[in-house]
Amino acid sequence: MSQLALIDAAPVTTGRALPGIQPFSVLRTDLGPWRDRRRAWEDLGLHSRRGRDVTTFNTGGSFGRKLADVNGGLSTFDPVLAEASYTWYCPDGGQILDPFAGGSVRGLVAANGGFRYTGIDLSPVQIDANEEAAADWRARDLLASEPRWIHGDALEELPELPTAHADYVFTCPPYHDLERYSDHPADLSTMRWATFAEAYSAIIAETVRCLARDRFATWVVGEVRNSTGTARGLVPLTIAAHEAAGARLYNDAILVNTLGTVPMRLGAQWRASRKMGRHHQYVLTFIKGDPRKATASLSTP
Repeated sequence: MSQLALIDAAPVTTGRALPGIQPFSVLRTDLGPWRDRRRAWEDLGLHSRRGRDVTTFNTGGSFGRKLADVNGGLSTFDPVLAEASYTWYCPDGGQILDPFAGGSVRGLVAANGGFRYTGIDLSPVQIDANEEAAADWRARDLLASEPRWIHGDALEELPELPTAHADYVFTCPPYHDLERYSDHPADLSTMRWATFAEAYSAIIAETVRCLARDRFATWVVGEVRNSTGTARGLVPLTIAAHEAAGARLYNDAILVNTLGTVPMRLGAQWRASRKMGRHHQYVLTFIKGDPRKATASLSTP
């Protein structure tokens, strides 16, 4: 199998250090080692934007702009974060559960490293695009395992999975209505905040049930604002829902994203409202059970 190892310095294998990328609480995607690693993944051919053509971006209540027209489609997931997270938190060949699968990146990176991956997504177009990307990687001998995508609502599909099914949960949920993915009534990005919070918390509870004991879960989230400009509280909601389900917050990190168009938008935004230019996300890792036992299940560099 042709892994990223053949292009870059470190194999995509659990427990092996990635060159220049350390488990610090500030993850610098804007620095050379991270950029180089991401470029190597992109050179393999990651089609994370396929299936997302209808996604639109909330610009003050208007959903008229496609993400592909906003900073080049900035919502695509960073493959280096997926690779590093799998390496740090998932046992060799472990089962990864992703209740908000979205694009193909997380599944392809997992399968390239020999992890078993199950992703759930509401969009049949997105599922087809992911399967198409996986077929391409399979034909080029880039998959050490077979990623699995389930078409459906996570609220309905997760209860069908066995208890203790997963060795690691890794996902990036909708940031409420920041990006709108469809008009489907089960799409969290279309819901009012109270309804969103209830459904979101129920999905988290199901992922914790599906997670084996003494295992980790990582959620990549960003804060969002309501119509008056104040923060909704998506980050504390994520923490509270995990705690209520029996998983405790273990690590919290800041993912520093590239600036993109933030400097161009900042001037008017700051003068009018004192809103800072946001170019980071939160990487929240939870533990179900004993963190020492969870760590003992992992390979050590």
